[in-house]
Amino acid sequence: MMNDSIGIRSLAVSFGSIIRTNEYWVQKFPELIQQEKPRRVRLSKSSETTSSRNVLDIWSQAVAPYLSDPFRGNVERRVVDTDESSLTLEYRAAKDALNAAQLSPQEVDLMIVASLFPEHVGHGNAVYLAQELGMCCPAWNLESTCSSALVALQNAHALIQTGAYRNALVVVSHIGSKTVDEADSLSWSMGDGAGAFVVDRLKPNQGILATKIVSTATTSGAYVHELVTDTQGQPQMRTRTGENVSTLAETSVDFVRTCCESAAAAAGVTLADIDFLAFNTPTAWYADVCTQALGISAARTINLYPQYANIGPVLAIANLYHAAHECKISENNLVLVYTKGASATAAATVMRWGDVALGSVPTPPLSLTPEREKIHLTEIRKSSISSEKLLAASLQEQRQMLETYLLEWLSHSLQVPLSQINQEQPLALLLDSLSGFLFKTQIENDLKVQVPIEKFFGENNFNHLIELLLNQLAVIKLITSESIVINDIEEREKLSI
Repeated sequence: MMNDSIGIRSLAVSFGSIIRTNEYWVQKFPELIQQEKPRRVRLSKSSETTSSRNVLDIWSQAVAPYLSDPFRGNVERRVVDTDESSLTLEYRAAKDALNAAQLSPQEVDLMIVASLFPEHVGHGNAVYLAQELGMCCPAWNLESTCSSALVALQNAHALIQTGAYRNALVVVSHIGSKTVDEADSLSWSMGDGAGAFVVDRLKPNQGILATKIVSTATTSGAYVHELVTDTQGQPQMRTRTGENVSTLAETSVDFVRTCCESAAAAAGVTLADIDFLAFNTPTAWYADVCTQALGISAARTINLYPQYANIGPVLAIANLYHAAHECKISENNLVLVYTKGASATAAATVMRWGDVALGSVPTPPLSLTPEREKIHLTEIRKSSISSEKLLAASLQEQRQMLETYLLEWLSHSLQVPLSQINQEQPLALLLDSLSGFLFKTQIENDLKVQVPIEKFFGENNFNHLIELLLNQLAVIKLITSESIVINDIEEREKLSI
């Protein structure tokens, strides 16, 4: 493995000047908050080892504490003001990174820019940013959704390693607040920001050691991006959640394990050797998913979601910046960075941290305190139902047992009396995508059956779900019976011989 001690020399971040709290939506869309009423879902803690735990158990355990919060862990997010744009944020971050590295724009050999949701339709900001900075070097756009920063870092590292360029400036931005309808609860999680870093030669044995990048094509359709026109008739990108959004949870554990374990192995180290891990944190619980999946302590990472919400490809840079600023990372520490971009790539990079110069410190949060960020998971009694009990019961008994089991779960999670649950009402009106997915996982764990996620959406109601489960149990019972008969015949043949 070639390692010419190339890595991050300086690091800077820039955010929208408006700090928007949850009160903005409480005042502007009170009916939307009511629709997203708290749903208290509590899971019993598993005593199994990380390696044997169900993938969806890890995700469900991490997300459960936030289901009682209608804002799903969102506290603050930075958004652009009327005189700000992706280009102005990129310019500030780029200038800050160059100043920290003590480089002039004319000393930069290459600039790679990843603008997620820029104002210009057709291509990214690379040429415009180069003009603003007064650069003469090549500048091009690169995009891999939330993994753009690491993919750009790999490209810059490889090009410098070959000798094609001496150094590179990487700039990424995310303008989420302008791409989502404010009346859509997805807007609660969208923030605006930019980040930049200079890639250059470092001291011996420092810099990038290994990178692993994989495709996330299985998550295609998790988000839908549509071109619309605003009130002034100008083209604008509009983002909403798609029908394939559940794959983000279903693949979360596999991707982080594949990328991080492979990158560590390629670097000749183990995860236990890593001093600090920085994950992109597009949700409040994503850092928990990653630490549980890898079996590492939460003390070895950072979660900035309550402060910035989802800032896309800027998350990796922001997490590294704040970790370094708070002295969680020191020179020569082993650092692993992991990102997952929907419909693009997941990536992990292992590096030996250098003497990284930091840009100016962002405006501190308004209201966050350590206690505010803590959410505790409460345990409940273990489910009394099981597939064994159901298979031993008659069809009528199975129906009654399933009805009781499902109603109790809904009553407890929604915090409503059993009498108020309308079994003819579509489940989509009772459960949002998070609690619906958690319900699916709980059923599959308790009953050992598979339930397609689409059964919790559309016009599917409580009774439809019971019929599906009864059919699943009937198939299991038939297969089990046939297996018993076959085994009995085989035993008789052995005896007769």
